[in-house]
Amino acid sequence: MDMQGGRRFRLSSYGARLGTRLEGGRVRADLLREFAGLPPGGALVVDLAGMEVLSGSFSDEALVEAVAWLLEDGPPERYLWVAAPSLETAEDLGARLTARKLALLALVGRERTPRVLGHLPPYLQSAWKLVQERGALTSRELAEALGVSVQGAAVRLAELERLRLVALERETRAMGGTQNRAVALRP
Repeated sequence: MDMQGGRRFRLSSYGARLGTRLEGGRVRADLLREFAGLPPGGALVVDLAGMEVLSGSFSDEALVEAVAWLLEDGPPERYLWVAAPSLETAEDLGARLTARKLALLALVGRERTPRVLGHLPPYLQSAWKLVQERGALTSRELAEALGVSVQGAAVRLAELERLRLVALERETRAMGGTQNRAVALRP
């Protein structure tokens, strides 16, 4: 699923050296305001280009708290990404996400394929990678690929959607009824 209505949020507009929780709180308030204008399917991409210092305290208050809000209270079908010039730039953010068992999609350097930054258990990593590789998968297709039950595959896809790492699209089956198809998110 290509991100529609995506917006870029340049962190460097707040300065090249961000380190305090107070600064992080101000940035998070602005991030949450940006979400209000995103259409369903839209993404807010936090751009880390130009950052010299991005401390763990700042990252935790600004970005990790924004991820937590998005998963708990945020509008559905909206996504938060980070774009980093290098993995080193996003290192503290990744550690803070991992500590809180949260994750978000990241574009690193010139990569066009997203990666997961933060915590993603191995059973979800394998499911996410398959969705990314194939572009889209139903629970049945994922079950066959992983050798798990359809119900187990459906649980994995639902959890990936809850974490905002894939989108689920409902489709009508030829034999009647509906099924969900997990779709890879693309920048």
